Amino acid sequence: MEDQNSQSNLLTELEPYQPSDERDGWERAVFLSTSMAALSSNILASYVRYCLDGAKADSVNEPFAVIDADYTRTTKEILTLGLWLMICEECGPKVPEWFQSYLYTAFQVADELCREPTVTAIFETYPMDNGPIAVAQTLSMIVCHRLGLGATKAEAALALGDYILNCRERREDLLKFSLTESIMALDAWVADMKPQSI
Repeated sequence: MEDQNSQSNLLTELEPYQPSDERDGWERAVFLSTSMAALSSNILASYVRYCLDGAKADSVNEPFAVIDADYTRTTKEILTLGLWLMICEECGPKVPEWFQSYLYTAFQVADELCREPTVTAIFETYPMDNGPIAVAQTLSMIVCHRLGLGATKAEAALALGDYILNCRERREDLLKFSLTESIMALDAWVADMKPQSI
């Protein structure tokens, strides 16, 4: 039985691929944050489609549209939660120094990609000390209210949290890709990125 207090096999596998220097770490973190932002946008779009598909009659104004500022803010919150989940999912009580540094850089990049809200403000808004499920549920309820989707389906309030938590494999794939591929391959991947359903 695997010890719940130890780092994941993935993190052990990735340790030899840790960034070679500050520049390498920054470039890889740019890919990680950019690809996680795309994943976050896809999660949000899938959540909105889920709520609207078969929604109760007259539960939202037609045509439904998300205000750009709300979409951007929510995508940044999902991005921040996704990076934080990597720590929760891949580390035991002690986060390896190289991984902590790498994800700290990814958080800095996230703030460069979208200045508001800041990663710090997001961490202060959500109950991070209560663990991933509580944070995902809180974010889901806030976003459901923010976007006015609460009346669409009974499960709309918590569905976004499920989408986020169920994307662990995609987060792991992006983390692994960000550390094991060449910078040229990372740049090419970003250039070819297309929206996907979750």
